[in-house]
Amino acid sequence: MKTEMKIILGIFLMIGLTIFAFNKKNIINQKEEVSENYSITNRWELPKILEEVSGISWIGNEKIACIQDEDGSIFIYNLKTSNIEKQIDFANHGDYEDIVTYKNDAFVLRSDGIIFMIKDYLQDPKVTQHATFNDTERNVEGLALDEDHQRLLLAVKDEKNKDKNFKGVYAFDIDTKKFNFDPVYKIELKDEIFKNIHSKKTHKIMRPSAISFSSNKEKVLYLDGADPKLLVTDKKGKLSKLYKLNEDIFYQPEGITFSKNGRMFIANEGKKNKPNILEVVLN
Repeated sequence: MKTEMKIILGIFLMIGLTIFAFNKKNIINQKEEVSENYSITNRWELPKILEEVSGISWIGNEKIACIQDEDGSIFIYNLKTSNIEKQIDFANHGDYEDIVTYKNDAFVLRSDGIIFMIKDYLQDPKVTQHATFNDTERNVEGLALDEDHQRLLLAVKDEKNKDKNFKGVYAFDIDTKKFNFDPVYKIELKDEIFKNIHSKKTHKIMRPSAISFSSNKEKVLYLDGADPKLLVTDKKGKLSKLYKLNEDIFYQPEGITFSKNGRMFIANEGKKNKPNILEVVLN
C-alpha cells in the first residue's frame, strides 16, 4: 500500500511540475530583466511565422496586430491565449516594416515608403497603395499615428539628405493622402543625449526601426533595432531621454505600441532566440 501511495504521489508531483513548466513560459526572471531604467513585466514567445516580426499595433481587448518582414499579411495575436487568431492577407511578398491601426483601418509601411491602407481590415479588407519617398535606399522602417493632426509619421532609418547630422521624421496626411518631403521632426544626432553612443559614422548613432506616440500623446518614442536603444522626445520633437537596452533581452527590437491605458509593448525579431513581445515599464 505504501509503495502504491508513493507511486501516486510521484505521478501527481510530475503532473504539477509539468503544469508549472508549461505556465512558466510567460514568467520572467526578474534578476535578468530588470535594470535601473526599465523592467520587463510580461513576455510572449511568438510562433515561427512571426520570426521576423517587424511591426506591432495595439487593437484592444488584449490583442495586437503584427506584421513581419516578408509576407503581406496582418496577424492578430491574442495575449490571453498566446495564439494567432486571425491572418489577413493584403499584398504579395515584400519588405514590410511597421503597422498602425486606427478605428476600422490599418496602415502598413513598406521599406521603400509605400503605405498600404487596408480599409475595414478585420471584416471586409479593401486595399489601396500610397506613395511617399518611393525610394528603397532610404529604408523607411517606422510608422506612427499622430491622431491630433490626422497624419501618419514616417521615421527614416537611412537619411539621404546631404546633412548627415540628423534623421528626419516625415508626415503623410490621412485625409488628403499628401506627403510632406520636409521633415516635421529632426533627430539631431550631435545632441548631448547621444554623448555615450560610440559610432565611427554619425548617421549610425540612431537608426530608427519603429516609432510610436505614448498613450497620452505627450511623448514620441523611437526604437533602434541595430544598436538596441529607446529614444524619447516630447510631442514637439525635443529629445528628452535615451535608454540603452540590454542586447541579451532586446536582441532586435523592431516594433513598439501602447495600449490605451499606457502599457508599452516591444517586439523582438528572432535571431538565436525566439521572436517575442515584451511588456516594458520605464523607470
